[in-house]
Amino acid sequence: MTVAELMREVVNLPVPQQNELAAYLLHLRLQLLQDSVWRSELTRRIDDRDPSRGVSLEDWRKSLT
Repeated sequence: MTVAELMREVVNLPVPQQNELAAYLLHLRLQLLQDSVWRSELTRRIDDRDPSRGVSLEDWRKSLT
């Protein structure tokens, strides 16, 4: 099914179903954005080699007890 066909079908849906579809599409977009932001932040942290922002293995072990 093409996007044009989907759009023609959506026009024929009752307004409550159009609203539900719009909410679902927004949800998908927000998920993509959040995943993208999360991936970017994780990549930034992994690439950060500044030892002043890290935790030593010994300190990490102490935090577990």
